[in-house]
Amino acid sequence: MRGMALKKALGRIEVELQAIPVGDDLVVVISGGRGHIGAVGAGTSCGGRAVSSVLTVPGHRDDRIAKDAAERITKTLGCNCAVVAGVHYDDITAQEIKDVLIMCSSLMDELEGAVRTGEL
Repeated sequence: MRGMALKKALGRIEVELQAIPVGDDLVVVISGGRGHIGAVGAGTSCGGRAVSSVLTVPGHRDDRIAKDAAERITKTLGCNCAVVAGVHYDDITAQEIKDVLIMCSSLMDELEGAVRTGEL
């Protein structure tokens, strides 16, 4: 089974994306800092529309990362997916949270490119 790992960093913040194909579907893990399972998102197509559902571990706020990534993967790559997200940095600032979201989007750009060119 092939897979890939991608990383982005800005200052003290680093975010990693690992992608593993499962048949025609995709499992993605997005982590950073003290990695953990904070939320799990599932994406699929329903009536030609990308939809997602997310389960968040109580006390965690990784649901936006998981949901956004699951919807984007399903919409742009046309496959079912599961996204596990967990990014934790002590004393993270509002700007660092924005940076995490920007890095996640950039990692998704790279993942989409890799799938389209057959690198994954």
